[in-house]
Amino acid sequence: MSRLPSSQAEAALEHVAEQFTHWRQSRSRRERIPSALWAQAVSLTPVLPVSRIAKRLRLGVKDLKKRRGNPPVVPLTFVEVTAPAPHRSSGLEVEVERPDGVRLRLSAGEATPALTALVQTFWEER
Repeated sequence: MSRLPSSQAEAALEHVAEQFTHWRQSRSRRERIPSALWAQAVSLTPVLPVSRIAKRLRLGVKDLKKRRGNPPVVPLTFVEVTAPAPHRSSGLEVEVERPDGVRLRLSAGEATPALTALVQTFWEER
């Protein structure tokens, strides 16, 4: 699934939730979730947090992550950093955006935090 605006992603999640509800109400006995429903749930993982999808569809987070497999590696883009303008205080600002649209902005003064660990943790949280 390509990257959707949040309103479209939410609408897609609601549509899949309706299909899960219909399946749960129409099944005659306990049976496994059909692979087509799993595929629809997994297709939302690039654009919405796994925990949100799992909660709305009443699925286990671990089960959904297992079905998703390893998320595709998204190439990072780098921006040239120039010296701050003379009127600004010395320091550092970094902004990172995940594929799901969540952003992290860090501002540091003289002491620079361990940016690699912070950004990696942010990037892996989904």
